[in-house]
Amino acid sequence: MRGFVLGLVVAALVFGGYLYWKHREAAERAAATSAEAAAGGREAARERKKKKRRGATRLARIGDDSGGGAGSGEARARRAAPPPPSIAAGEPEPEPVKLGPADLKMVAQGDDLSRPDVVHLDMSDDSGSRELDQDEIDSRFRAKEEAILTCISRARPDEETYVPGRVTVKFRIQRAGSVRGVRVEAPAILQRGGLTGCIRGVVGALRFPPSNGSQIVTYPFSLS
Repeated sequence: MRGFVLGLVVAALVFGGYLYWKHREAAERAAATSAEAAAGGREAARERKKKKRRGATRLARIGDDSGGGAGSGEARARRAAPPPPSIAAGEPEPEPVKLGPADLKMVAQGDDLSRPDVVHLDMSDDSGSRELDQDEIDSRFRAKEEAILTCISRARPDEETYVPGRVTVKFRIQRAGSVRGVRVEAPAILQRGGLTGCIRGVVGALRFPPSNGSQIVTYPFSLS
């Protein structure tokens, strides 16, 4: 009888140990699954942030509208704005700003390019006896394109908010090759962020070869 009771006690201890081992194994599997799900959630959040980052893309140059200059040409390769710095891990993701009609209204700021340019002729100077070639204009503008895209990025209310529309940069190239007059058309929310002043500082520093007449060129950027 005593041996039978001892056997029952031993069997109960063995069964209890088996149940404890199974419970512990299930808990470890659940913890591993939770860790994998958390890692997947962080990766998905990073991907969503990447998709939400906004930029701009340069479209084909519209060409000069002053006459006597380079005509409109083929579209150039599109270049996207550099992505803004990523949000540090653990920081809450900011909510996009809600924009109203007043924020998205297209507003033009800058110099009045409709007035005729004043030309001082020097008959002894024949350095500007030719028209500017489109490639000459584009190559010099492309050198400043990243700076213009940075101006657009800085003028945004934040990284995630989608601002539809486009930014149109228009400027006059004088006969001597300097830029005189810059005008920017863009959504009002970007203009309030100092867009025109930033772009004027970049484009105003451009220099082109002398030509036989001033001309106005236009470069549009599509917002994304």
